[in-house]
Amino acid sequence: MPAYGSGSTEFLRVLATAAARDGLEVDDVRRVMAVPGDLLAKRGARVPIAVVRRAWSGLTDRAAGPLLSLRAARKLPPGSLDILDYLAQTSTTGAEAFEQLTRYLPLLADAGRVWTEADRQTFRFRHAAPGGLPSLSELLLGLIVERSRTMFGPAFAPRLIQFAHAPSATASAYEEVLGVPVRFGGAFDELVFEREIVRAPIASHDPALRSILIAQAEAALSRLDLRGTVSHDDEFMAAFRHALALALDAGDPSLVRVGESFGMSARTLQRRLAAVGVSHRELLQELRLERARQALGSAQLKEVSHELGYSSPSAFHRAFKRWTGLTPGAVTPADGASPPSRARGGPRPRAGGSPARRSS
Repeated sequence: MPAYGSGSTEFLRVLATAAARDGLEVDDVRRVMAVPGDLLAKRGARVPIAVVRRAWSGLTDRAAGPLLSLRAARKLPPGSLDILDYLAQTSTTGAEAFEQLTRYLPLLADAGRVWTEADRQTFRFRHAAPGGLPSLSELLLGLIVERSRTMFGPAFAPRLIQFAHAPSATASAYEEVLGVPVRFGGAFDELVFEREIVRAPIASHDPALRSILIAQAEAALSRLDLRGTVSHDDEFMAAFRHALALALDAGDPSLVRVGESFGMSARTLQRRLAAVGVSHRELLQELRLERARQALGSAQLKEVSHELGYSSPSAFHRAFKRWTGLTPGAVTPADGASPPSRARGGPRPRAGGSPARRSS
């Protein structure tokens, strides 16, 4: 996968809606996506593209069939893509609509590249995302096919669709859903239209409204962190804590493992944490303490120490007492013991109490 790239929380909501419309239970969708609810609710927030890919991959794994992306594209009504849909709908011609799409698609996700080319007979929309998720490419092209039919009519459907990846079902299954000939194994993803689409009028065009939307889109585009990291510290920390919790659940909360969720090296992620004024070690200790306090009221010390990755109950006992000044037996989930923190001047754990790293 590319080292950099990010997606919007609006895009994550599109994925959640798509999966729910395909028949997945809403609670299952939220659980499988494994994205913090407070982060998902933030409009305009960014997450690492690896989070988007992991969420959609988990949903496609639980779908009724292999073509969730294409089925979802047919079920997502105009407006589902937020400002991108409205920019297209208020454009005057097909050429303008595709111009808005290629310029402002990074507002949804910026890991790939899109462009258009035309000759005397054809107009081509192209997409390249080396190392990306094939099902996300299918979702993007499927949405454009459906939008083109809605805005221009069936006569302007593409005459050919080509995907860079190998098929996950038979070509005939793709063609049945898309209603268009499909090929695979190209250098990039591509929609091939008749050239007339560039002049095709859009009945809902509204130049005045489009000007207002373009101003909003330009402002949003200027705020993007195109290096692919989360734009604001609080959003970054929310995403990092969540990724750290998932890594701890998997048995390997190392920076290397967490970095995979962000598409970053451990060193880059360490520098990003340092810029916020915290360290991986401090946040991991805080998470372990929180988990320990939740578990101590109903589980044996041996079980808790093993679950949190410590080599023995005595190692966990020593570390817990350093953090809180209390023994594990003296703490219940209602107690208010706080984890160590640089800002609060708490003592740093010594190497002797470090937990044993487990591999997943």
